[in-house]
Amino acid sequence: MRKLIATLIAALMVAGMVSGSAVAGKKKKKKPVVQHVEGTILLPQPGGALANCNYRPQRSAMGASNEAFPNGVLGYTFYVDPKTVGQEFTLEVEGGTGDVDLDIVFYSGYGDPSDPTSAPANMGYENAGAGGEKGTIPEGFPLAFVCMAIGGDASFMYMTGGSH
Repeated sequence: MRKLIATLIAALMVAGMVSGSAVAGKKKKKKPVVQHVEGTILLPQPGGALANCNYRPQRSAMGASNEAFPNGVLGYTFYVDPKTVGQEFTLEVEGGTGDVDLDIVFYSGYGDPSDPTSAPANMGYENAGAGGEKGTIPEGFPLAFVCMAIGGDASFMYMTGGSH
């Protein structure tokens, strides 16, 4: 009887080690986090059709007013969900006047609105041409600024987490 109990205990220990190592070797796939932002932008940035967007007017207005300046006039600002960092995003044009070109830049902050010569650290997606942008959300940039390079009175949708 002792021999049988010892054999059963040994078998259970081996089975536990095998199943434990099999579970430990599997990586859990991180579930994507959904962030969905919709907005409108009334005015394109001066010179935007010739070069990249100028984010300074929106960034300075929002920073100097302590976020009281209304979104949607010179651009659109929102906070990036930190759980979405590293995920793919899509910025889609939903409507507007003309061939709307929307760009997006992720910033580390608003910066100093009184200093026009510098900008805080940033990473942008600014492909020229009608439409929006696609890319990966960078780490360390909690603010997103959407800018309209060309077009007028545009609406957009920003999506992460497989909601696109």
